[in-house]
Amino acid sequence: MSFDLLLISLVWTLPLAGALVARLCPSARSARWTALATAVLTFLVTFVVFLRDSSEHAFERTNTILAPSVLGVHYHVAVDGLSAVLLPLTAGVGLASLLSAPKAALTAQSASRALFAQGTILGVLVSMDMLLLALFWTLSLVPLRLELARQRSKLALTAFNIVLLGSAVPMLLFVIGLGVLDVLQPHLASPRLPFDLLALDASGILSHGLFGQVLAGLLLVAALARMGCFPLHLWIAPLAESGPAHLALVSFATPMGLYVMSRALVPLFPSWCVVVMPYLLPLGLVTAAYGAILALAQHDLRRMLGYFWVSQQGFLLVGMAGLNAQSVGGALLHAITSVLVRTGLLLISGAVVARTGTSDMRLLGGLVGQAPRMTTGFILFSAAAVGFPGTLGFVSEDLLVQGLLRSHGLVVLTLLIIAALNGILLYRAFTRTFLGPPSPHQDSPHTVPDLLTRERWVGVVLVGALLLGGFVPAPLLAIRQGVVRSLHQLESITARDATPATDPPSHHAN
Repeated sequence: MSFDLLLISLVWTLPLAGALVARLCPSARSARWTALATAVLTFLVTFVVFLRDSSEHAFERTNTILAPSVLGVHYHVAVDGLSAVLLPLTAGVGLASLLSAPKAALTAQSASRALFAQGTILGVLVSMDMLLLALFWTLSLVPLRLELARQRSKLALTAFNIVLLGSAVPMLLFVIGLGVLDVLQPHLASPRLPFDLLALDASGILSHGLFGQVLAGLLLVAALARMGCFPLHLWIAPLAESGPAHLALVSFATPMGLYVMSRALVPLFPSWCVVVMPYLLPLGLVTAAYGAILALAQHDLRRMLGYFWVSQQGFLLVGMAGLNAQSVGGALLHAITSVLVRTGLLLISGAVVARTGTSDMRLLGGLVGQAPRMTTGFILFSAAAVGFPGTLGFVSEDLLVQGLLRSHGLVVLTLLIIAALNGILLYRAFTRTFLGPPSPHQDSPHTVPDLLTRERWVGVVLVGALLLGGFVPAPLLAIRQGVVRSLHQLESITARDATPATDPPSHHAN
């Protein structure tokens, strides 16, 4: 086994092994320390992978097979610019969620489940075999499902079943379809690799035909459900309001839906994407506007942040549907911004709930005098969320807008209006929660301790990452490298389709 393959394998096996050890710990305290140590080691490994990818072409070097094919499945893992940035981001979110989680909520069982969710999500990011990816994709949802069942939270459990069925079932059907296609057309590749992404991409067998279009539709539905785009968004707000915050954050902070669209949907179905993606532009706008408007009507802080997250998914979908290097790069970069912002805002809202016992903004107010650091953190994360200059949000939104401006001017205008609505709703939440006198609806004035030292350091690191990304975005822009070739292929298809009928026909080699 090469060193690169061993290093990438550690990315997902380390947290899974930590999950097993934490589950066997005799006390919650030992499980917590085990989980934290595992999360730190995982972050360091992913950061090393990111640095190696930044200096060398890791995707090409790790395109190796560890074991012989078993039923057409290979252990095929790799990292490129698309996934290298997301690996330390995912590991960092997992570490932040464990550090900021209340000690009472972080039992041996919940700590083990958080590590398991993190390990399977990291497995998705390094998988180059669709069957392996689908397995990790589905398993990453299991820990939160078990935790909600244990807590007997009917509302959150019902909401979660939407994303579980909406994303896992289409993904599994997609993989089954690949197996059926291999049986019907055994000349897929030599040696036979019916699930390998590179082999599928090289063969071009999925680019044409009705069966390929059905498979593309299944993959798109799975991605949209995981993103929480309208009308598959119904799970986000209830889960944000009543779900276990630390585990929900680990399970859904990483932009998995957008990643699968970039990793699999666009490369495998370029012709289909050219036809279908323009229809996703209005869907993205509806999602962005719908989330922002509903967020304005909420009184619960965590539920409001859930609808704000829906609105952000609309921005990502619009950027992806633009199908050019700038808009897609802006969407992927904005996904990173959203992860950092959402982690910070959920950290603050969780701290408010832990100290006051409520997230109802009608029962809050005047917290700035008792918790100035908490107040400062909320306004800084809110500023980054709406693209304040000097933050990563400004860079990502600017890149997204520049990619859409030339051909979708009306879409850009609508996005700017929605961004303004998002700014209004976050400022409104800030004033209702932290400014002014204590709410008259309070039964008694709240005594609110400020952020603990561990919570404070998590907030500082998140704000620092947003500022550093705003001033030095070049390393993060490497995330576009993984989709540039696919986008060039789409541009050639578009140009070919635009060729007058009198020109000689061009032939696409499968």
